[in-house]
Amino acid sequence: MEDPLYIFILPNQRTRLNVLRIFFRNYLDMLYPYSDLYASSTQLEGVMLVFRSEKFGSSRLAQMNYLRRIVVAILKSLPACKYIGVKGLLRGVSILKNMSSAWLSMLEERPYVHMDMLVVQQQYRGTGVVTKMVMPLIDECTANDVACTLETQNPNNVPLYGRYGFELVDTINMPDSELEQYCMVYNR
Repeated sequence: MEDPLYIFILPNQRTRLNVLRIFFRNYLDMLYPYSDLYASSTQLEGVMLVFRSEKFGSSRLAQMNYLRRIVVAILKSLPACKYIGVKGLLRGVSILKNMSSAWLSMLEERPYVHMDMLVVQQQYRGTGVVTKMVMPLIDECTANDVACTLETQNPNNVPLYGRYGFELVDTINMPDSELEQYCMVYNR
């Protein structure tokens, strides 16, 4: 994974791959009840995880259940300590907390879908896979008057998403680093 956030958290490539296998399995389990998973085809050239606010709910119980799911995901990720130690795991959790989706509160009560993850296999980049996956989601959001949001830590992705009509609404700086999170909204 060449994502600047994961490179910052886990500079060693081999360690990064081992830890991210563990992390993403648990992350997907955590978000599964609130999200939809899309694939570009049965060949999985690209995969996109989309969080849907309407599946989350706004009750106190829903928020507590979500926090419980976060704790369970962290506990299930403890095997990553084999590669990075407890201190490394806590550092990673802290960084992810700083680069969170808290900025989405600016949407207030408006429903939204959040492109939480979009991954395209390297050999398929630049072949239209992103368009094939993003455009139907944008069309759905437009038809239902739902905001579509995303975050990226890669500054090269900002103009890419801008071509689809996403606008940069906030930039969050990671403390003690040059890493920035670019928060974008498609809001038409």
